[in-house]
Amino acid sequence: MKRVVLAMVSSLLVACTEEPVAPVQPAEVFRDTAAQIASQTDVTAARMAGEWAIRQRFAAPRTPRSGMSLSALPNEALQLTVIGGDCIDDVCFEEETLILLEKTGPGRWTAQGPQTALPEGEFWVMWMEFDSRTAAIGAPSGEFGWIMDKNITGGGDRITAARDIMDWFGYNVSRLEEVNR
Repeated sequence: MKRVVLAMVSSLLVACTEEPVAPVQPAEVFRDTAAQIASQTDVTAARMAGEWAIRQRFAAPRTPRSGMSLSALPNEALQLTVIGGDCIDDVCFEEETLILLEKTGPGRWTAQGPQTALPEGEFWVMWMEFDSRTAAIGAPSGEFGWIMDKNITGGGDRITAARDIMDWFGYNVSRLEEVNR
């Protein structure tokens, strides 16, 4: 009798439970998060200002695809302008996204407001070449990273140096992709 009652109670409990919720897929990570990482302390909004071409990047969602513009604002803030869009049946639509980046530390900025063009969290300049022509960008989470340059070609030695820095900070640089224009 006890078995029958237990079986009935078990059946009722199973019938009353909700459908299991699918687990949220974690963001893809491109670096060993146990590795050290740092931002370059002498990087300022003025050094970041300008037109940048993304030369190599990890295939992460919500990151600039091929380029961006950064403008210096008061209090070391930056305005990030990303041009993007989609093409449907050979008709392309261009969309401009403006993002306010507030300085959160040396060589570090955080996007304000809900994001569609950048991942959540801090945007770190891990390395910037002394003439401010090339920079390696990433975050401790390892969810994104790219190498950007003021030119769409040339500077192979600087691109190599940026890759070396990313590798040092635990990024799997074999997963960096060249950006085609």
